[in-house]
Amino acid sequence: MFQVGVSRFSAFSPFSGSRNCSLPNNFELLSCSFDDALIRRLKALNPPSLTLSWLSLAVDFLSTIHAEVRSLISNLKPSASDDSLACFLDDSVKLLDVCNSISSEIERLRQRRLLINFVIHLLDFSGEGPAPEKLKKARDSLADWANCPRGFTKRRFENDVKVLIHDLARGLGNAPRGKISSVERLVRRTVYTVGAMTVFFAGVVVFSLYGLPDLVAIQIPAEFAWADSFAELQTTISEKIKGSKIGELNGVETRIRTVCDAVDDVARGDPEKDKKERLKDAVKELATATKTFSEGLDGLHNGVNGMFHTVLGARNDMLDSYRVGGNGGKPKKQQPN
Repeated sequence: MFQVGVSRFSAFSPFSGSRNCSLPNNFELLSCSFDDALIRRLKALNPPSLTLSWLSLAVDFLSTIHAEVRSLISNLKPSASDDSLACFLDDSVKLLDVCNSISSEIERLRQRRLLINFVIHLLDFSGEGPAPEKLKKARDSLADWANCPRGFTKRRFENDVKVLIHDLARGLGNAPRGKISSVERLVRRTVYTVGAMTVFFAGVVVFSLYGLPDLVAIQIPAEFAWADSFAELQTTISEKIKGSKIGELNGVETRIRTVCDAVDDVARGDPEKDKKERLKDAVKELATATKTFSEGLDGLHNGVNGMFHTVLGARNDMLDSYRVGGNGGKPKKQQPN
């Protein structure tokens, strides 16, 4: 598991030495309110298993956090010269690229779903059942699904997105040192928080979809009120994701194997009626599993698209504040896949 240390961060934590330099009451209230809400959401994210529906919840959680950070930073009106905002802007570009990579993998799975729908169409039992030539086409199509090669495009996206997640993780320790105001301290705390959540939860989605073994693990300084809740959830998710396939995808693949066996039985010309009934039932189960899989993919796609626009909106707002502050430059628009 890829580990991210915290020794550098501890030296310049927004709350290092907080016993000697406390935030004004209104900032303290903002900080506590943000932390309390975050803890509640983290506890609600404990997954019963790894599924597309849970990944959608994780993406929605990230979108909510980014939207709240956007509002908080806007209300605090920090100096445009705050280096932590520059870090946030850099990371937002990487996250937009991560969203595009996730969307590409979802689209690849959608294309494979079309192959299953074709098989279900071939194995139609509305009449006397599928003819021998349709059985052969269906069996060949199912073999194509099972033996789908990891093409160059998939490997390229896989490698690119791994680099992006690891870059985001390393960036958690790059906040600047120095004497800062109460506003800057809260901004830096907030930027670190959203960065940590992004690294882990975006990483979970990426590694689940691409079937990769190494998940980024983050050690959060104990001074953050949500550190324990995050650590517990991180441990739970890491254990469940290790060696596991996404539930809806695993359901489809299991039923594809059942259909393949049933097709082989019928194709051998066995006259027993129960062989055809077995195939008919297997096709129904495959259709049901495919529908659940499709709904999960659509929900995750919508969530990722929403997160893309939330992050893009936050980035553009911040770039506008830079421009108003005299730094010039117009927001660079990016479009999702």
